Amino acid sequence: MKKFIIAILIATFSPFINAQGEDSTKFERDEMIISEFLPGLYSNYNQVYFNNRGKVPDEERHLRREIEVQEIESNVFSVKDTFITTNIFEKSITDDDKRISHMIINVEANNGEKAVQLDVYKSDDSFSMDNLDGNPDCTVMMIRGAEEFYARESSGDCDGMTNVYTLSKKHLFVRMDKDSEIKTDVPYKLNEARPFECYVDIPGVSGGRDLPYKRYEPYFIHDQGGAFEIITDHEKRNLVFRLVRVDWELNNHIGVFTRDVMVLYAEERTDDGYKINGYTFTEPDITRVGINFKWMLVSCFMESNKFATPFM
Repeated sequence: MKKFIIAILIATFSPFINAQGEDSTKFERDEMIISEFLPGLYSNYNQVYFNNRGKVPDEERHLRREIEVQEIESNVFSVKDTFITTNIFEKSITDDDKRISHMIINVEANNGEKAVQLDVYKSDDSFSMDNLDGNPDCTVMMIRGAEEFYARESSGDCDGMTNVYTLSKKHLFVRMDKDSEIKTDVPYKLNEARPFECYVDIPGVSGGRDLPYKRYEPYFIHDQGGAFEIITDHEKRNLVFRLVRVDWELNNHIGVFTRDVMVLYAEERTDDGYKINGYTFTEPDITRVGINFKWMLVSCFMESNKFATPFM
């Protein structure tokens, strides 16, 4: 009887016993998390805005930067790293205002170094996997913190590369290049952006009024300073719309905590200069926002009403 009971216990608990021998290292688990966190579109719009608002000296101000990371195959990612050399308030941003570089990042647990190793390779916009045959141009060793991963060290020629400093579900920080003309060690602080689609109605009819209007659509932007422009058909007004998920670095009033917000700006280029017609603000995590001035309506959303599931 005892042998029978022992046999049952062994059969019952043997999967747990076998699983003990299949434990991964913590760095192999961290590799999976980093590979999940990396893909996305990141922008440092908030950093540029608060550099200005915080009166940071000109020689210490960061350029506007956007980084798009996409998965090519398991643990391998393409990187499109874009510097924007002008700002939206001066002129419309064109391709001539962008300085773009391309890279491939390979993510792999390094148990010997007790870290997750990011190997960064120079590339072009084809992101050929042949680039991974040689030695990486830059290597970054990432280790886990409380709610983020941070670079313990980097090696190789990392200037001009996407030299990752910290990574979390919310942000990607990148080290300053040593040969940059910006006199600061503060990293580029890029927040992950969410994609939105927008349309503009002119005039912005409402209340069921049966009036003719022109719809301008679709425009695809993001909520980290993404913007689009239209020139209206009749009045030829140059309207600019900008969506910002504000990640506050300071308070609006001393001693009063300022909460993060989502802001939709309705702006315009005129002969007298750039002006703000108005803006609306709401909770930072919303998925749709709009403004209606009656003469103009703009609506931005992550999911169109055409595809929304009906509910009470």
